[in-house]
Amino acid sequence: MARHLLYIQAEASRMPSVLGVMEERGVHPLVLRSGSGQVYLVAPVDTAEADKLLTLLKPVIGPEGWMALDTPAWTFPEPEAAEHEEPTPAEELESELDQAARLSPWFAFLTVSSATIAFAGLVRDDALLVLASMVIAPLMGPLMGLGFGLLWRQRSLSARASITALAGASLAWATAWVLARILLAFAPIEPGSQLLARSAPNLFDLALALVTGAVGAYSFIRGQGQTLVGVMVAIALLPPLVASGIFSAIGWPGPAIGAFYLALVNAAALLFTAAVGYAVRFRLAARRLWPLGFLLTALGLLLWWSSRAGLWAAHPT
Repeated sequence: MARHLLYIQAEASRMPSVLGVMEERGVHPLVLRSGSGQVYLVAPVDTAEADKLLTLLKPVIGPEGWMALDTPAWTFPEPEAAEHEEPTPAEELESELDQAARLSPWFAFLTVSSATIAFAGLVRDDALLVLASMVIAPLMGPLMGLGFGLLWRQRSLSARASITALAGASLAWATAWVLARILLAFAPIEPGSQLLARSAPNLFDLALALVTGAVGAYSFIRGQGQTLVGVMVAIALLPPLVASGIFSAIGWPGPAIGAFYLALVNAAALLFTAAVGYAVRFRLAARRLWPLGFLLTALGLLLWWSSRAGLWAAHPT
């Protein structure tokens, strides 16, 4: 912040007006000399303020007074210009993930749009429409944020990401259920291959979720574009949620539970490999890796239950 020294000499009788003008502008002068009816002041002023202050003081000091502004300027450090440490790569990544994990109207809009397109693809047994829904992938941000928050024990980030992910999953499921109920009022829904393929957990979807988590973590760490990763996340998560809503609407509880369970298995796998990616990138100490053990245990339990695929038989019960 550049400053000059302003020197003023004026009659003592005019000093109240001079001081009043300076007080209004936030300038606090020092009295260097006072005597013989004259007062001599000096005050530091900002460069941007100097011209305005001189214009206001000129008619106040009177014809017998004078004022001068020294031409050299020096710089005082701004209070907020104190030295700041550069953020670490982990802090930068946390900031990016924090923004990606926030629940917003835009996130809700993307979720509904993606679920609607996936619904059309699953009901019409159209792989191209299902693929179109995968490009949006709104659940990627909160899940990547949750994996980071668990690993770094960031409660606020973990809570925010969890709420956003749950809200997004619920919104996708509810959108599919509502659309299916509306469609059933006009025509029956006959599950095709696209819908039945997502009625139960399977190793292919699990493997895809594991790869998705690793690539998702890498994408955020490297600041890469998210389109390809978004497609992969959508494959693992959104279609099963939409399928669950459709099966529930048409009265197939087994496949509805199986599709929802498939989404849970894939989410656990995605979180696990994402957390591993973060841990490897930032070389975390072993004591900070307990969330990985928790995620691995949860994944193992989900896989054990998924082996009982007969529970999700694709027929009405």
